[in-house]
Amino acid sequence: MLLIECDGKALFEASGIPIPEGTVVTGGAHPALPGDGPWLVKAQVPAGGRGKAGGVVFCATPQEVDQALARLLDQPLLGHVVHACLVEQAASGVEAYLSLMVDPAAGAARLSFSDTGGMDVEAAARNAGALLTEVCAADPEAVGQAIDRLAARLEPQSAAALRTVAPALAELFFARELLLAEINPLFLDAGRAVAGDAKVVVDANAISRQSEIRRFVEARPEVYPDVWRKMNEGFDFIDLDPDGAIGLVTTGAGLSMMLIDELTARGGRPLNFCDLRTGQMRGRPDRLIRVLDWLAAKPGLKVLFVNIFAGITDLSEFARLLTQALARFPRPDIPVVARLVGPGEAAARAHLAAVRPDLATYADLDQALQHVIAVSRP
Repeated sequence: MLLIECDGKALFEASGIPIPEGTVVTGGAHPALPGDGPWLVKAQVPAGGRGKAGGVVFCATPQEVDQALARLLDQPLLGHVVHACLVEQAASGVEAYLSLMVDPAAGAARLSFSDTGGMDVEAAARNAGALLTEVCAADPEAVGQAIDRLAARLEPQSAAALRTVAPALAELFFARELLLAEINPLFLDAGRAVAGDAKVVVDANAISRQSEIRRFVEARPEVYPDVWRKMNEGFDFIDLDPDGAIGLVTTGAGLSMMLIDELTARGGRPLNFCDLRTGQMRGRPDRLIRVLDWLAAKPGLKVLFVNIFAGITDLSEFARLLTQALARFPRPDIPVVARLVGPGEAAARAHLAAVRPDLATYADLDQALQHVIAVSRP
């Protein structure tokens, strides 16, 4: 789970990492601007590459700030709607880079620093020696030693900044069970280091233990919809492609991922990942109704693909719940393709044929996929 910048910076500030003076604007009357300017207006979406996509605007005057806010707020950017903007006093100084992340391949933590940061850090990192890295055990003591080793390889100004900021970043990293904590750029100026940006990736499985991060999710369900759904609904529904055409109503994480791969390989564009957990539906269509409502809100939706490979689920009961939910589906023009395999599948198909004869049913996966792909194309 990637935090938006203002939430990541809230964690930084609480950990003692300096950040620019700023305020979050969501629309309506704008609060007083921080500092004397110039300012940066930054779209708050959980995605990288905002600067290159026009989501970060330098403003020399208050009028330019107003114009930038009017252009960005409530508009799409990088597959998300901009619900808020962070307006900051522009920081200055040498742009460096600092990150601490989990390295799954090495089973370790990776600490990295470069005295060349900013939007083009990837290109700079490709230059020999531009990005210095220490890999160590994923525990606070080992990271502390890695900070010392890395500082010994740097020029005095960069070493001083690293020794000032990295220990606080490491403390935050372990306390909040993060997967990535990145500052790019880290502004270095006259012995002071300021976090110009915050890229913070949270382990979604740890949120039950992280009350502060839970508060971010509860305060901004429109920004973190996937995690909000998991917290409040008890099952997984993850948006994959805002412009996708195939809505998935499926159960089983592995099966859902396999379907996404198969559809993509055939040229399809799945909208979502879905693990309904049918065993928890308890004879009520509510869960199906919510999934269908979420899918109906997607403007590119062209077909619903219901794929249930059941173990203990009685498919005749599921089919009854499905027809109840479809009766309330707000887009009845959308075709539905269903593949139901497991206990009670014959009775399920008979029920669907009687109640929804327009619904295409299959036992064979390849035939179902071919139908879905055919109707999903323009």
